[in-house]
Amino acid sequence: MAKFEFDDEGSRLVEEFNASAGATRRRDKILEALALNSGDHVLDVGSGPGSQAFEMSPVVGTTGRIYGVDATESAIEIAQHQCSELDNVQFQLGDASNLPFDDSCMDAVMSSQVFEYLDDVPSALAETYRVLKSGGRVLIHDTDWATALWHSSDQDRTARIMKIWDGHLADPHLPQTLGRKLIDAGFANVRTEAIVQIDTIYHPGSISAILAKAIRGYAVAQGVSQDEADSWADDLEALGSSGDYFSSWNEYIFTADKP
Repeated sequence: MAKFEFDDEGSRLVEEFNASAGATRRRDKILEALALNSGDHVLDVGSGPGSQAFEMSPVVGTTGRIYGVDATESAIEIAQHQCSELDNVQFQLGDASNLPFDDSCMDAVMSSQVFEYLDDVPSALAETYRVLKSGGRVLIHDTDWATALWHSSDQDRTARIMKIWDGHLADPHLPQTLGRKLIDAGFANVRTEAIVQIDTIYHPGSISAILAKAIRGYAVAQGVSQDEADSWADDLEALGSSGDYFSSWNEYIFTADKP
């Protein structure tokens, strides 16, 4: 199954997703867990449209620096535009398994919903470890898609579409093994907390409605008929109109320290 394409359209969809209330609450949780200090140098791996970098900028202040790397040019362009007035933020193309930074140069490295797309998580963790200073901290945030719940009028159809959606990731259940992977990479003091995303009211700008848009497009690209995909999405909206909408999934924030 093909991975989700973060082309121009995909990057715009991520930008829309990041503007939702659910994604805003997630960024607040990530910022809290990072516990940044003024003057910190922070790397955002897979920085996307730059929303997290924008919010980290005032915390590290004028003596700090936020670096964002992303593998997609369109995401870099969006991020640069969003952060164009921030002097302490910069973005560049880069790969999680080959970070363009010196050894021991970062106080913190964070990554939000990126590692679940990586074919070689241990390699990316090794790079994260390399660029962190001793005493530095890592934060990785990903979703376990086994926790996804979506009330629908046709649960068999929903199960089929969500099974196809699993194919857009290298590991749709990464949080189940990420703690061990961090320890194997040399990190210490691994900590975990959950973010429960839940919508009981349908709104086009909600995190679940925007996700449904992405899932529908991906399902069609993988061979599901447009009619079936549209019927699935339309059913969710109809349930919202009748007051029967429910969507939920669990995201996990892992933090650890470099000894």
